[in-house]
Amino acid sequence: MLSDLHFAVERNEIVGFLGPNGAGKTTTIKILNGLAFPDSGNVCLFGEEGGMRAAARRRIGFMPEQPYFYEYLTGEEFLGLCGHLNGLSRGEIASRSRAMLGRVGLDAAGNTAVRKYSKGMMQRLGLAQALLHDPELVILDEPMSGLDPVGRMEVRNLIRELKGSGKTIFFSTHIVSDVEALCDRVIMLHRGQKVAEGTVNDLVGEEGVRFVEVTFSPVPPRGWLEAAGIPAGNGEIQGGTFLLRAGNVDEANRWIGKFREAGSQVFSFVPVKKQLEDIFLEQVSEKGGRAAIGGRGEQEEAGDGREEKRGR
Repeated sequence: MLSDLHFAVERNEIVGFLGPNGAGKTTTIKILNGLAFPDSGNVCLFGEEGGMRAAARRRIGFMPEQPYFYEYLTGEEFLGLCGHLNGLSRGEIASRSRAMLGRVGLDAAGNTAVRKYSKGMMQRLGLAQALLHDPELVILDEPMSGLDPVGRMEVRNLIRELKGSGKTIFFSTHIVSDVEALCDRVIMLHRGQKVAEGTVNDLVGEEGVRFVEVTFSPVPPRGWLEAAGIPAGNGEIQGGTFLLRAGNVDEANRWIGKFREAGSQVFSFVPVKKQLEDIFLEQVSEKGGRAAIGGRGEQEEAGDGREEKRGR
């Protein structure tokens, strides 16, 4: 259930809608597309509030999280149907269908029945139908779902190309690395509520350091380590070096001075910066909840320049 959710998407932005499964991302996207309706509040698309008109729908390309197809149609026939529904001419349908199949890597499968497609191929076909009519705003629900690493990289590149051609892209995901790699701005959702919003640098901080790992060599005598009062769990011997984890740069520098007095020198100094996943988990903790979202490599244009959503 969504609760007092409000956000805006600017023209020619890539905005990531980040949250765990069940956070309300798909519900929000259904409301944006006029497939569900909020109990209160409103949606403003292309500068117009209220119900979505046919003219506005033609300016939007949408791919649901689990796209469904007429399985006895071929990929090209399915895109032909989508083209007719979007009011394209026969010539436009023929040329754009071929172009879209090639763009998503399905040019060799255009005459194959959809029932023979793998999950990844269906995901690609879903992308093709969303882009077929050259929409201004592209809304994608979990666009990388079911794709292998190469497929995910290709979709990332496609999203970048769309932004380069002037499109606006709003996509939901639970995979943090996709958001970090692509997005101009991030909206974080948890239990139907927005918990954070901003650019990656806004949320993480330009110098946001989670901790600092310092490696010393040689390893001081064990008695010195105990007497120095190194917190339990903050250091360990690794072969001929000692790895110390400090809470911040100032703390790391204090330890460096002590280790030098004991005859050890700095072997390495690595500040580990915060990631979006750290920020998200912090926000969830503040709200009194728990959530799991995908880490790196895991599998989960408006007339006035803005797209807004308010709902409960």
